[in-house]
Amino acid sequence: MCLHILWNILKYPKHIKYRQIHKQALYNYLSNKCHTLCADFDQVLINMGIILQHYGFKKGYDDNWYYKYDRIQLLHLWNCYRYWINEQIMYVFTLLLLIK
Repeated sequence: MCLHILWNILKYPKHIKYRQIHKQALYNYLSNKCHTLCADFDQVLINMGIILQHYGFKKGYDDNWYYKYDRIQLLHLWNCYRYWINEQIMYVFTLLLLIK
C-alpha cells in the first residue's frame, strides 16, 4: 500500500486525486489485505496512519487523509519510496542471492 500511494504521487504530482485518501477506501483495502494475510488490522491501521503522516499527509476533520503541501516534496517522497522498495521481501531475497 505504501508503494502504491507514493508511486501515484510521484508519477502524477499535479493530480489532486492522488493527494487525497478516502477513509473508507483505505479501511476497506487494509481490511481485505489483513484478512488475507492474517494480520492484526487495528495495528496495521495505526501504523498506516503514522506512515501517512511521515509522507506529509494530514488527517482532515472528515477523517480522510490529505497531502498537506501545495508543492510536492519529491526528494522526501522518493527516499520513502526507495526505503519501501528495499523492504520488499522479493527484492531483499534477490539482493541476497546477488551478494552470495
